[in-house]
Amino acid sequence: MEENYILSVTGKQIVEDHADKIELKTMASYVTKNGNRYITYKEYDTQNPEKKYRTTVKVTEDGTVTVMKGGSESHNLILEKGVRHKCEYVTSFGIISLGVYTESVRIDLGDNGGELEIHYSIDVQSELASKNELFLKIEEANKDVNG
Repeated sequence: MEENYILSVTGKQIVEDHADKIELKTMASYVTKNGNRYITYKEYDTQNPEKKYRTTVKVTEDGTVTVMKGGSESHNLILEKGVRHKCEYVTSFGIISLGVYTESVRIDLGDNGGELEIHYSIDVQSELASKNELFLKIEEANKDVNG
């Protein structure tokens, strides 16, 4: 896949009263297949920075977002407004089963890119573990800034 888009990712996680924020800017591919939009990019493995793995964000026409991560901490995170999904998160310590409840999804994606914003919470054994925000902006890398 050709990585001809610039992807900006901002993630925020709130655990009790402590907030963490991560930001990532990278090259990505952005395609539409069968009405679904796919954003695919490479991330570095947290356990071994020399290894890269692929992350794919799938956005369906009905507004469901699935984040599919590979690597040593692989998982599929299903984000669907108003629905709690179970997710198995593979870590170097073993598999953790999580509940993921999506509070809101805002999708503004077109043929040339756009934005995606999701607010969700994660629970472990029905106990709130964190509140999360995910913001993605994808735009053509060779876009003419003069319009």
